[in-house]
Amino acid sequence: MSLVGSLRGQDLTGLIRSHVERHHLLIAEEEGRLAGVIAYRTDWFQCTFVSLLVVHEKLRRRGVARALMKAVEEMSLGPRLFSSTEETNSVAIRMHTALGFVPSGHIDNLPQGYRELFFFKRLR
Repeated sequence: MSLVGSLRGQDLTGLIRSHVERHHLLIAEEEGRLAGVIAYRTDWFQCTFVSLLVVHEKLRRRGVARALMKAVEEMSLGPRLFSSTEETNSVAIRMHTALGFVPSGHIDNLPQGYRELFFFKRLR
């Protein structure tokens, strides 16, 4: 739980619970330790949308995010995969680019004060 709790002080309990209930949560582990988590939904405008992707700081740049995203890609029913991140999250922006996503727009005027950037990847 310390991995989830470290996400900028956000309480993600409800988000995690809802994804577990729908079986849309994957967990990666390395040597028995939590390495990463991905939460997604398959009912977002008839597309798959990744709503959370977190990798433990000490285990980044080892393919954990790539493996989690690939697993979701393989389970996706449609040909389009979307994801998003805040415009201030340069690590996530670089990760999306490295995984083959392209920019797909943004939303302004959100409560946190930053734009939410959307990314798109064609799967088939």
